[in-house]
Amino acid sequence: MSEKTNSLPPINKQEALERIGGEEEFLKELLDIYRTEFEKRCQELEKAIDEKNYQVIQESGHSLKGASANLSLPALREAAYEMETAGKSQDLEAAKKTLKRLKLEFERLEDFLNQSK
Repeated sequence: MSEKTNSLPPINKQEALERIGGEEEFLKELLDIYRTEFEKRCQELEKAIDEKNYQVIQESGHSLKGASANLSLPALREAAYEMETAGKSQDLEAAKKTLKRLKLEFERLEDFLNQSK
């Protein structure tokens, strides 16, 4: 994992709250939806990488990038962008590496959210 990634916060909570009108409970609901979507996308990505399905790699990366950006999750947004790019350039090794990074960034987000409860 690059140092650049670790310097990005898992979530810009202030920005996320501003985006949704300051509703903490609503943000929690959105993050729960994101968790479900993230797990589904990771399963899709694992299968797509196994099958060398670059279109699915690109589309799943794009979808995660948008969802991450909407929730102000900069480290996950960046990793998802790299996944989208790996699919676009048909770079299987980059996709494998980026999947690991996505999972690590997701763990960082979960740890951060659990600590701030």
